[in-house]
Amino acid sequence: MQSSRVFPFSCGLLFGVAAAVGACGGGGSKGMGGMGGMGGLRGLGGGIGTGATGNAPGVVCGDAPPWTTDGTPAVTLTVNAASPGAAWSRFYEGAVATDHANTILSSAYGRNAAAALKKGHDEAGFRYARFHGILNNDIGVYPATAPAMATDTPAYNWTRFDQVYDAVVAAGMRPIVEIGFTPPALASVPTQIQAQLWYGGVSPNISKPILPPTAGAMPTFDHWQKFMADIVLHLESRYGAEEVRNNWYFEVWNEATWMYGPGAAGYNELYYNTALGLMQGDPLVKIGGPADSGGNSPNAIPSLIDFAKSHPEIKLDFISYHRYGQDSPMNVIANAGDFISFKNSLFSTIAAHGFTGELINDEWGSSYNPELSRDTEVSASFIAKSIHFLGTDTTTRTPTMYGYWTMSDIYEEMNTGSARAYREGNYGLLLKGDADIPASYDLAKPAFNAFRLLHMMTDMVVPVTGGIASANDNGVGAVATLSSDGSSIQILIHNHVNAYDLATWEAAAKTPTLVSLSVNDLPFVPKRILHYVVDHAHSNSHTAWVDMNKPLQPSADQWATLRDASELCYYATPGGGSNSWTVMFPQNTYSASLIELRRE
Repeated sequence: MQSSRVFPFSCGLLFGVAAAVGACGGGGSKGMGGMGGMGGLRGLGGGIGTGATGNAPGVVCGDAPPWTTDGTPAVTLTVNAASPGAAWSRFYEGAVATDHANTILSSAYGRNAAAALKKGHDEAGFRYARFHGILNNDIGVYPATAPAMATDTPAYNWTRFDQVYDAVVAAGMRPIVEIGFTPPALASVPTQIQAQLWYGGVSPNISKPILPPTAGAMPTFDHWQKFMADIVLHLESRYGAEEVRNNWYFEVWNEATWMYGPGAAGYNELYYNTALGLMQGDPLVKIGGPADSGGNSPNAIPSLIDFAKSHPEIKLDFISYHRYGQDSPMNVIANAGDFISFKNSLFSTIAAHGFTGELINDEWGSSYNPELSRDTEVSASFIAKSIHFLGTDTTTRTPTMYGYWTMSDIYEEMNTGSARAYREGNYGLLLKGDADIPASYDLAKPAFNAFRLLHMMTDMVVPVTGGIASANDNGVGAVATLSSDGSSIQILIHNHVNAYDLATWEAAAKTPTLVSLSVNDLPFVPKRILHYVVDHAHSNSHTAWVDMNKPLQPSADQWATLRDASELCYYATPGGGSNSWTVMFPQNTYSASLIELRRE
């Protein structure tokens, strides 16, 4: 595969554009062809600079800026900065997944995911961490044998349990406490193991957690309810009752359709007994579910809402569900249109059932399969487009949070083998890295850099005309925000096609669309302008890895190249002289960019 791209524009420099200098944030190897030097900024009172300093995240791109005055734009975008509207929602930073609990402490790959969580919080703004298996054997909180009496307190071992949540808090985050799976001592069917969850060779038991509460009695959930109450009490004693009851979420299980022995039909019973136990610990903690798949959520969610209404002794504070860009009946990967249509349909159903609590999608991404789009710029444009249209939709409620699956390739739902860089089909936003090469740790994929762009969005939505009108359309679209103090404006631009074809995606990713952008009536005169790019050749460690012939275990020198390529990169220029600004530039298919104009 080739990583360079050539644009059909002249290299005439209207204002004497100089090539940007600094660390290379491009996707390809050193010397790789990229965007040629181009002029074309209007409304700027001066020449174009060669780099940014100060508080700009990322590094300067290693090639010349893409701005041009040649050609006729295919898309014209106009931003009216004088008309700020609704608040911009940061629901997309609500959560992120980290596979299963044990990977926060250790993994089969020689590293844990704790540092990845902190990077996700610090650079992308993620606020909550969600993971499976906090009750599994590898965490080991429940003893090997349950007490004979359900009222007796088991000999708990909270050591690794506490270490997991301590690591989440140390990362600056809070947990969604996903209740699962069944400790062997409480398993009604000891052999009911879900082997599809590899978990480093410690696959979990998923049978109904019931035992006889006393000798000779019929099995009940009494031991389980006691366990749930003790979990809440322990967490509140360690992290504070106000903190846990007001800010933590307790989610009952995950995708019961295939991760619970009795299946979806048994979920409401499990929810009932889990909620009863949690409320015995503290009736004020937030409890919800069903965290089911895109395929079964339209059935499971109304069922759970109606069930909770008919049982006032329990509560349902939030609804959780999962949906990916591949969940449609057409099985099309990275389909942002279907992804958003599903949300609107589901939220309408929820409203019709009278539920007014919080709404959370805590598993999403371009596909539910570990395939190539996850590793490439296809995911970056899917993320940017999806968040644009989810965040500006007014037909249904704004979700409380979305939680991307997953933070890191330190991931054990399946054995991903000896690859330490790309495997071309891993779920994470960050690479595994090589335990022996610290410079390799937690390098960004293009998808993570898309979240970094989104993290730069500010406070109020301002109108943008031009570009695609809905998520069902293909091509260039944009959304803009203005900071509440009127000191900066951000324009997020994406070019995404609601499909992904393994045979054609790369050619599409090298195909540009010429875009003209005008920003009018700014409440300030910009002194500094930054143009961030995530595409096939920029902010893209996957392209760099392909250029070096896809090493499974890169050398230290190769890791250094990948680290440079993984950085989010930008072009910079001074502004000045006017409170309006116009630029023309190419925006490739499967790309996301962000242009920020700053007063200072």
